[in-house]
Amino acid sequence: MERFGKGTTRGQALVMFVLVAAVLVMVLGLAIDASGAWWKSQRQNDAIEIAKESALSRSNEIKFNATDSTRALDEIIYSSLTENLRGLDSSEVSVTSWEVPETKTGSMNRLIGVEVSVTGTYRCVFAQTFGFASVPVKNTITFTINPYSSTEVWRQNSAGHGCRLVKSADKSVGQETYTTLSMASDISDALNDAINKGLAELS
Repeated sequence: MERFGKGTTRGQALVMFVLVAAVLVMVLGLAIDASGAWWKSQRQNDAIEIAKESALSRSNEIKFNATDSTRALDEIIYSSLTENLRGLDSSEVSVTSWEVPETKTGSMNRLIGVEVSVTGTYRCVFAQTFGFASVPVKNTITFTINPYSSTEVWRQNSAGHGCRLVKSADKSVGQETYTTLSMASDISDALNDAINKGLAELS
């Protein structure tokens, strides 16, 4: 009876060890996937920040564009993303620019609000065991550009206007679409809030 009892105890300990080891491996695997998704998110965010700086540094080019400042701005940002974000082909990209009408900024100022959103996917390694082949990774920022010149404030259009560039995840770079925006209601609440903050800073 004593031998039987010891064997049972050892068997239970072995089962417990296997269960604990399995749980530890599972937690470690999920942690690796979470780390991979975070890394991808950081790469997206870094590329968006670089695109933002590119837009700010080229404000004169945007300001004097003969066609439309908002489309020129979208193109500059998107061009930067294609250069600095690996895997953009499989990502969904949206760049929205909206220039505030002269009636709100005054004749001596211009203000353009911008929203950049990139949604990619991280292909899971260990989480596939639980049915998660991939997880979405999304980064969005909003900011404003004040293409002001002390010598000349030139406008292509004094009314509110904008442009939205969209590239679907199933489309390659070069297959993006552009949509002209004519109403402030066409932009998101987050972009509208950024614009209102920018207007407050102008006054």
